Amino acid sequence: MIRIAAPAKALELVGLSHRLDHFPSQLSGGEQHRVAVARAIVKRPDILLCDEPTGALDAYTGRLVLAAIAKVNVELGTTTVVITHNSAIAAMASRILRLSGGRIAREEVNPKQMSPEDVTW
Repeated sequence: MIRIAAPAKALELVGLSHRLDHFPSQLSGGEQHRVAVARAIVKRPDILLCDEPTGALDAYTGRLVLAAIAKVNVELGTTTVVITHNSAIAAMASRILRLSGGRIAREEVNPKQMSPEDVTW
């Protein structure tokens, strides 16, 4: 089991351990986005709400962030909700809620979750 209490460990999960000593103004927009995910992970929340966690990222970096979110979900037991328009990410989920008109239109149980590294878009 991992213990993601240290900011350095959380930054490592999102691929930014090499930027530990940088100020926000020295980071790109995508790096700042990943720092936001790392900050949320450090708090060890019971529930992690991720609104478009890969929206501003390239596919490689997006998969890295998805892997960090999945790791926190599995290893820390954090309930994780990913809100996205990217339907490819749904293949990772154990349960998928599809919305229409602001309401749940359909609920699906995914018997075989895809690994974050295998998600493509």
